[in-house]
Amino acid sequence: MIDIAKIKIDSKAQSRMKLCKATIDEYAEAYKEGVKFPPVTLFYDGESYWLADGFHRYFGAKHAKIKQIQEDVTPGTLRDAILFSVGANANHGLRRSIADRRKAVRTLLDDPEWAKLSNREIAKHCNVSHP
Repeated sequence: MIDIAKIKIDSKAQSRMKLCKATIDEYAEAYKEGVKFPPVTLFYDGESYWLADGFHRYFGAKHAKIKQIQEDVTPGTLRDAILFSVGANANHGLRRSIADRRKAVRTLLDDPEWAKLSNREIAKHCNVSHP
């Protein structure tokens, strides 16, 4: 468990177009009822814990005034968190919209380093079909 206050949020690591308030509210109520959620995914660079997956769970827990949340921590930087986030929620959680998937792809295409990846590699990172 990690103190929520230690988790850093960066909008670049949020691959959705926007968060769903109804989902956050639903998760907050579930947290208050004692529901156990899967851990949020964090990348730790030795200084900061960057949230890469679990934004709705994080904000639901905050809304419920939960002080600690279950976490899965991987060594890495904010860039690692961003790269992980573009493929998050393809198979779990609130389904990604077409706009969410486009934003994920656009995140990689707008980055000078990641834009050099092949279309297939970008699609693989984003968990979208190649075409």
